[in-house]
Amino acid sequence: QTQLRKQLIQDLMHPILSGELQPQTVTSEDGSLLVTASNSLVADHLQRCGYEYSLSVFFPESGLEKRKLLSVQDLLQLMRINPKSSFYKSLTSGTQKKNKGFLMQILTGLTEHHLSKEGHDTETQTASVPAYRESLAEKLQLIDEQFAGSYPQHHKYESLEVKLHEYRKEVEKQLQAEMSQKLEHFKEVEIAKIKMEEKAQTQKEISELRYELERAHQAKAEALISREKNAIERLQKQQEIEAKEVYAQRQSLLKDIEVLRTREAELKQRIEAFEITQKLQEDKNKTIDDALRRREVAVKNIEETYDQKLKAELLKYQLELKEEYIARTNKVTEEEKKNKEKAMLLHEEAVAVNSKKEELKQAMSRTKELELDLESVKAQVLLVNKQNQLLTEKLKEVSDYPLLKEEKLELQVQNKLLRQQLDETRTENQHLRDKLSQPSAEHLACQAELRRAEHSRRMAMEEFESRKQFLEKQLQSEVERSAQLKTQLLDSEATVRKLNVQVGELKLQVKQTQAALENEVYRHPKPSLVDRSVIDLVGGRIVPHDIYVDSAFLRGPTTGDVLKGSTVPRPGSRQELQTRSASPDSDLEYVAQTRARIKELEKEAERLEEAYRNYQHRVMQDAVASRTPRKLQSPLLLQCAVSSVPLTTQHELVEDNPSSLRSPLSSPRGEKCAGRNGQPNAFPKPSTPPHKGAPPSRCLSSTPVSKSERVLSNKKLSD
Repeated sequence: QTQLRKQLIQDLMHPILSGELQPQTVTSEDGSLLVTASNSLVADHLQRCGYEYSLSVFFPESGLEKRKLLSVQDLLQLMRINPKSSFYKSLTSGTQKKNKGFLMQILTGLTEHHLSKEGHDTETQTASVPAYRESLAEKLQLIDEQFAGSYPQHHKYESLEVKLHEYRKEVEKQLQAEMSQKLEHFKEVEIAKIKMEEKAQTQKEISELRYELERAHQAKAEALISREKNAIERLQKQQEIEAKEVYAQRQSLLKDIEVLRTREAELKQRIEAFEITQKLQEDKNKTIDDALRRREVAVKNIEETYDQKLKAELLKYQLELKEEYIARTNKVTEEEKKNKEKAMLLHEEAVAVNSKKEELKQAMSRTKELELDLESVKAQVLLVNKQNQLLTEKLKEVSDYPLLKEEKLELQVQNKLLRQQLDETRTENQHLRDKLSQPSAEHLACQAELRRAEHSRRMAMEEFESRKQFLEKQLQSEVERSAQLKTQLLDSEATVRKLNVQVGELKLQVKQTQAALENEVYRHPKPSLVDRSVIDLVGGRIVPHDIYVDSAFLRGPTTGDVLKGSTVPRPGSRQELQTRSASPDSDLEYVAQTRARIKELEKEAERLEEAYRNYQHRVMQDAVASRTPRKLQSPLLLQCAVSSVPLTTQHELVEDNPSSLRSPLSSPRGEKCAGRNGQPNAFPKPSTPPHKGAPPSRCLSSTPVSKSERVLSNKKLSD
């Protein structure tokens, strides 16, 4: 049975997980809170009782989600149970301590409540207002006052006012108590409804925002993937082009191998020079790495400052919102107090108007009674007249005339009294009719005050609605502003990532340029400073001498300057680094500036080479004209060439890079050769000290140098 049950659960859950079958959500026609409340009650009961299978079936069938389940407090608030009551406390404590379901707790509480109720077989209706007077004397006095009320007296109105005042106070107290109870109940119900509605709205908004953010993230991811593909394609194309160029250069190098074999000695010296330049290049690379690290540190500092600014702005914004919320709540409470006071005043005025209406009704009933009395008096007068006629007839018949006269006089007196009473009742009736036809001043004042109160209440309601709309608009604008701040933060993060990517690309470019420079050195050997056209006089014949000159000591500083211009910070370079780390546009400008600087330095190097060649040509012409000794050694010519370099260029080279003076001439061979000829070295304090065990070199010359030739060469160099 357990295996079948597990299999059924897996079969039921499998299509939902795989996406083939979606759970049928039962949408309630009302969409009210009662459906969700009942569903949450059932789900809580199933969960507490351990009915996992029925719970797993109940969730998809009812369309209920676990995060939309109502808590115990929400259900109690929806049932309008007072949180201060003992029933509320027993329900909450029972669910926490006894670990029973909320449904079971409600049922047990209801049964206990109904069982503990007392039964009543008979009921009596009693007045909540106590009896007016209790003693017999007071009751007799009340009868006397009612009897005296038939006559027009001022005391009657005073007693009525006292009664009305007392009755009004009692009614006001009762109404105040009822109104306060109703207001508390209404507030609790409305607050519960608003909470539930706001909860549902926030959940909807969160789901919508999540969907939008997922879409935006997917779009950004697709854009990044497309960019990566384009970058990979570009790199592949560049690699193919570089491979083709390398192949072509390789072919040309294979052709030049035979020529290069003849210059092995020159290549050894160039290798030494290249090692020196390589050391310089390593130092420069270290400086470049340090600059890049500094730049990364500056970028990190800027990111931290931006984060701190954002946090400070968010804190300020939250504090402002809290202050505004407190001020609004205070205003709302003040307005509620004013509305309560106005409602109390209106209620008092309504009670006064009702009392006036009751007085009018009593006066009307009094007039009707007086009219009935008048009709009865008229009937009595008619009866008296008839009796008078009968008595006159009897007088004629009876002989007791004086007695009849006396009776007649008495009857006449009674008649006069009755007529006077009739006139008084008529005047009183007329007076009361006039009063009824014309409304009293108090009634008119009450009506005017009632109109004013209604007008003021209308104005207050309009002002409240306008204020509510304004606050809703402000809240919406604040939500939009927070969304804008989030987007700005995401943009700043994206720019920082772009900057990091660009830093990596710059590092790759630096490495590629280093590799290209090394390939250039191996690929294109530099022409000699002294060409083979340099002539030597051998027996009056012009014979080309096997003299070489390496121009790497001139090209080396220029390339060093190129790298310095692109890596070593110039004056104001810190500001450039800061501006470059601020935005990608500044990085592009910096790259363009470095490229322009490299081009300028290459042009300057070409100009220096041309100037040096012209100077070399002039020196050779002077040498031919003066017909110097036949066997002039190549080291002497080389030293002459070095010493003939303009002082300004040498000074610039020393200032730009002191280590760049490590030319092939600063090797031990060049120094020893210079020392042999008696010429002081053109470069004081060489960076590479002479090797102690190295044999003295002849500077690529196989013939010995005589003393006279040495003297002549010294004179030439001194000139």
